[in-house]
Amino acid sequence: MNHAMLKLKFTIGEVSKILDMPIDTLRYYDKIGLLPPGERDDNGYRYYDLEQFDALITIRMLRAMDVPIERIQSLLTSDSLDDVRRLIADKRQDISRQLAFLKRLSRKLDVLDEQLRRFEDTDMIELVKRSPYWVLLTDSVMESGDKKLGNRVQEQVRSISADQEWLAFCHIISVVSQENLASGQYHSYLNNGILSTFPMEEAGAFQELPPCYCARKCVMIGKEGYAELDQHYDQMKAFIHRRGLRIDGHSLEINLYNQYNKHYIELYIPVAEAGETGGEDQ
Repeated sequence: MNHAMLKLKFTIGEVSKILDMPIDTLRYYDKIGLLPPGERDDNGYRYYDLEQFDALITIRMLRAMDVPIERIQSLLTSDSLDDVRRLIADKRQDISRQLAFLKRLSRKLDVLDEQLRRFEDTDMIELVKRSPYWVLLTDSVMESGDKKLGNRVQEQVRSISADQEWLAFCHIISVVSQENLASGQYHSYLNNGILSTFPMEEAGAFQELPPCYCARKCVMIGKEGYAELDQHYDQMKAFIHRRGLRIDGHSLEINLYNQYNKHYIELYIPVAEAGETGGEDQ
């Protein structure tokens, strides 16, 4: 090879084109001292040499791994592979956590999509086996005489604030007691709270509602239309009676999704054969 013909220095524009790296990025690396051009000619122009191409390619690889600039500087000045091998091990753990999160997120999106599909027919009432739920219940916010209820609820929510992933897929719920269902007092609530179909690993203030057979109806109401729930409850009670069943627990109103002017609510009323005894505690 004719070494006299080999180009050994390159302008910032040439490096940018050859490595497909923005000039602004190269200037930033120069400014912070990560990789300044290695040569300066008599006219003051600065050039990169061939060895710096290797360093830039390494920097690009590390940035693709989301390694902070500060850590890249220490990796490039290290005299062993120990640091980069630790980095690779850390990144593998990060990827495993991200994959697990994405897998959980995918399941949650499947559940939410299935729930929202039910609103395609808001006239339908069906008998279903309700999924297990994890709930944090409080006294009825509207009816409680406890002036410190809001503070207590706030403290309970703070206790799980570290689990933002769980909170992100919670729903507000209201509970109507079995007695109020029977007497038609549908807006006198036993409890309010938050609910998820996804397990809370450390129960704490949470409780699990086990699966049970329910009448279910999906309803869509206006923002000020909670009085409309009365007719839906009446329809569900009539449905339960026609099937020869009886109400066997407290209802759940799950506020599944809100738009500015519409609320999408799932109503569940536990049921049992008319001759059966028992009930459900919530």
